[in-house]
This record gives sequence, C-alpha cells and structure tokens, in this order.
Amino acid sequence: MNSINKFKISALGSILFSITAAQAVEIESKGYTFGFNGYVNTHLVYVNCDDNPDNVAGNALLCSGDDATSVSNGYSPASFQFSAATQKNGMDIKAVLAYEPGNTDNSAFNGGGDNKAYRAFFTVGNNDIGTFKAGRDYGVFGIDIVLQDISLGGVGAPALVTTPLNTSLGGAGYGYIFADRLSQLTYSFAKNGISGAIGVFQPLDPVTFGGNGFAGDSGSKTPGLHGKLRYDFDSGFVSTTFLSQSVDSPLNDYKATGVDLTIVYNIGDTSVLASGFSAEGLGYYGLLIDGSDSAANPRDSDGYFLQATHKWDNTKLGINYGISNVELAPEDTAIQVKQQSKITLGVYHTLWSMVTLSAEYSNINAENQEGGEIKNQAISLGAALSF
Repeated sequence: MNSINKFKISALGSILFSITAAQAVEIESKGYTFGFNGYVNTHLVYVNCDDNPDNVAGNALLCSGDDATSVSNGYSPASFQFSAATQKNGMDIKAVLAYEPGNTDNSAFNGGGDNKAYRAFFTVGNNDIGTFKAGRDYGVFGIDIVLQDISLGGVGAPALVTTPLNTSLGGAGYGYIFADRLSQLTYSFAKNGISGAIGVFQPLDPVTFGGNGFAGDSGSKTPGLHGKLRYDFDSGFVSTTFLSQSVDSPLNDYKATGVDLTIVYNIGDTSVLASGFSAEGLGYYGLLIDGSDSAANPRDSDGYFLQATHKWDNTKLGINYGISNVELAPEDTAIQVKQQSKITLGVYHTLWSMVTLSAEYSNINAENQEGGEIKNQAISLGAALSF
C-alpha cells in the first residue's frame, strides 16, 4: 500500500462522534443498550491553484497549475457508529464499532478504492475508579484542538483536490497536528472538573508525502506513550496533551515527541480559542508524516492556532488562523518547507437539528527555507446530515 493510501486509512477520519452522539438511536434489550448514530457530508470545493509555484518540498498537498474542483468529503468522512453497553457488578461496560469511509473516488466502478477507516474498542469502568479503554480509537494527543476546529463541519484546507483523499485537512498542518487512530490501552478519569488520560499505543511507522523524509519501520521495540490533563470550568477549559514514541531505523534512532496546550473561553454565544504545539520528529500535519529527513534525522516543528466563533440562533460564524513552522534537519535542502499558514472564514447553518449547510473560504500558503512559496485559495459549499 502506498503512503497516500495509508494516510487515507489511518489519519484523517471522522471525529464527529462527539456531534452525533447526542442524536443516537438507543434500544434497550435484556440488560443491554444498543446505540446507532451517523453522519454523512458532501462538499463542492473549488481551488485556485498556484499557476507559478516555487518548489516547497513537504507542503501539505497543495495544488499547482490549472484550477481544480472536487465533490468530496470535507474534514470529516461519513460515519456510522454502533455500540452496545451494559452494567455488571457496578462497572459500566461498552463496546463501539465505527465505520468511517469517505465517499470520493475518481475511478470508474469505484476503482476498488480503499478509502475506508474504522474504530473498534471497548471500555470498562465507573465514576469512582475511572475508565479503561482497549482497542483502536483516536489517541489523546491533539484531540481537543481537533474537536474545536470549525472546519469539522466544512473543509478547511483541501488536500490533493484533483484526486481527493478520504477527507480534507481542515486545520491539520496549519497550527496543529492531527490526532490519529491508535491501537491502545488507555486509562482515563474525571473528577470535579479535572480529567486526564494516560496510556500506551502501537507505534506508528514514519511515512513521507513528497517531503524528502524517511519512510520505514519504526522498530516497535517499546510501545508509544500518550496522555492528557484537562480542567473544565463554567466558561471553557484548559487542556494539555502529549505523545512520545521511539523510531528505531537502520539509519538513525530517535524519540518522536509532541506536547500541546489549548485554551477555550466562552462569553455568551461567542467562543475564542488559542492553542499551540511543539514537536520533535513527530511531523507537522499528521503523526510521523515527514517527521524526519531522508536519513531519519528528526525535524523540529511548532505552531499555533487561533479561532473565534459566534452563534445567532441556528447559524454560526467562525474564523480561524493557524501557522506551523518546520526546522531544517541535516539532510534537508533550502527547498524544504519552512512554514505553512492558513486563514479560514466559515458560515454554518443548521436545519431541523439534523442538516447543516456550510460555506467556507480559505487562504493557504506554504513557504520554503529560501522564501519560495506556493499559494492556494479554496471556496467550498456543502451539506451534512447527522442522525
């Protein structure tokens, strides 16, 4: 499987479990509660591609040449989630299976495409002792900033617009790193507004998307470690997350690490957000994607993401701006990406508590180490159904 297809499957899936859960259908039978919810979306995307770009190696899949369009998923693909829950000896037990495909394929007869993604896990615990999770689900690093991005209901930054991926990038690569699905064992707790999580996960193998990076086996000598600490208060929350895993390659061994901090403050129907991250060898838009040079020397990266939204009845207006910086590693050249930035304006209107209409404009820029640039402007119109 090539690296692009691996990214389709393992990186940009639906995060709308937090949105659709409130509308889940539940059936009680013989001590079990069975649940089902879903989300489907499609967007018309037009991108003004750069017709005279400089070479910016490792940019987040921007387009050059003729302008392009797609009819595709936005930041979230379709999602169909099934669950079964019960109680035994004072413990809450729940199993979840979520099938999260995209709905885009350029090939006739669907081309046998593999644009599928899934989560499968179970949890055991209660309010007194906390909850243990086992299986494949989103990791905790970066999850809070992802769930706040207004482009969850839209597109944000497109990716390979002429041959779309499972989803667009939203704000990933422009101020934060996307939270991947991970095979994990994780413990979490919540008490008096303070919550946290700590766990181990199967290490990811590095991949590269034209970024002159190392791609290969991470070695998997030890499990990765991820964690989170969050404080919720009446007007918002403050959270920090981290991730660490080893990469042991024939060329070099290093530790891939990342930490972030996210603050959300709400004033009536207005919400403001500020988030920042710092990472070494972890990448800058997806975990372990272009996180090192061709000789497996880790690249340092950092960035920040700002957002403001306001709601009027069933309409939300939002704006966000994000920037990610990438430092040169020993084998990199001057054409390597130095900085990526994006500003997105969006309007989102909900009908019948189920259908959301969205319109977005994004201005996207990537710059290399010697000042060369590639620029895209994207406009999208879309509709989504949650049930």
